[in-house]
Amino acid sequence: MTLKDRILSYFSDSEKNWNVENTYMSMVQRESIDLFKKKGFPSYTDEEWKNTNIHSILNQKDNFFKEKQNLESIIKESLYFKDSFLIIFVNGKYNSFFSHTTSSSNSTSIDNSIIISNIASQKEEMIRNFYGKLSYKYDAFNTLNSIFSKDGVYIHIPDNIFLKKPIEILHISTESEIFFHPRNLIIVGKYSSVKIVEHHRCLKKYLGLINSTSEIYAFYNSKIEFYKIQDDLKEHSMIDNTFFKQKLYSKCSIYTFSLQGKLIRNNLNVYSHGESASSYLYGISLLSENQLIDHHTLVDHLYSNSISFQLYKNILWGKSKGIFNGKIIVNKWIKGINAFQRNNNILLSNEACIYTNPQLEIFSDDVKCSHGCTVGNIHDSDLFYFQSRGIPETKSRALLLFSFLEEILKSINIFKLKNLLLKKMKKKLDIY
Repeated sequence: MTLKDRILSYFSDSEKNWNVENTYMSMVQRESIDLFKKKGFPSYTDEEWKNTNIHSILNQKDNFFKEKQNLESIIKESLYFKDSFLIIFVNGKYNSFFSHTTSSSNSTSIDNSIIISNIASQKEEMIRNFYGKLSYKYDAFNTLNSIFSKDGVYIHIPDNIFLKKPIEILHISTESEIFFHPRNLIIVGKYSSVKIVEHHRCLKKYLGLINSTSEIYAFYNSKIEFYKIQDDLKEHSMIDNTFFKQKLYSKCSIYTFSLQGKLIRNNLNVYSHGESASSYLYGISLLSENQLIDHHTLVDHLYSNSISFQLYKNILWGKSKGIFNGKIIVNKWIKGINAFQRNNNILLSNEACIYTNPQLEIFSDDVKCSHGCTVGNIHDSDLFYFQSRGIPETKSRALLLFSFLEEILKSINIFKLKNLLLKKMKKKLDIY
């Protein structure tokens, strides 16, 4: 029985339970069930999924209806920061014991109106104006997240708050053959600023699927830096749907670092809902063996005089496969848009491959829009240049690869995170 069949069977067996509660969350779930029953999973005939084979995901065994066990002893060794706000989920379940959502005793207390917690503990009237509001088009995995998600991160930063310490979100999976659905809802008020780092750690190397959805709202003149670290996934796959809605003068910088995972699909959707909004999308992927990374970005300029900047760089070797599909939309009544998109790739083996596809839907004349793509390898002449100055070949390759990535790395504003990522990348590239 396929995954879709099992899901539909579950709907049939539990139909009475879905109709018992007459709440907003239940309504979102029921609408999502109807959509999924009608449209189901994508296939290779779907333009947005034609280069990504999800056959292995749909036919794997799963135990997403089982109770999960916690394994909390490894949490401390998984953390990126010693002094940060911390939200931990173990197998999709919020762990309040290890989470730190207030300042430490040695630092100044934060504003009591700041909420750094989980969705399940919030009253429905707190979230109903934001939860489930940013998914404009049908997507099978986002819809499944709306149906099965039990909990996730809830962050509400009120107006005029500058949060110095980053917020670290850690998801730990202790089970194999698991299918779970973390969900983030993040709201940043006017003139506020926040840095958020999200990462996952899977302890079992066997197949599993993380189906994540994030809805993020940036209000007037707010600033958000969001770092997604996709590492320590072993043989797990990940489908990530992230939606940003930006208001007037807001600035959002989104970084995606994909270093390990069987199949990773990132759907990043940014909706510019106010003039002079700025969106910066960065991505670095280092993949080996049979790993696959699929970046699908959408920047929809719905108001004039906004900026979008996309820069994605991949280093692929072994039989790994990369996909970059970036779309920019500017309608004819929109003016003064400055949109830039670039995808650069280095293939270190003959069997690694990259599909790159810029999609520009520009209907306005008052636009500065450009895109570019490069695919290549390290040039022998560049290696010779370093070696002729006494630098060994291994170190020469490392210098060339990191100079390729430096354009993105230098823009990271959290120094400790940058050093941590450099160590992870050196380990991945077998450079010490």
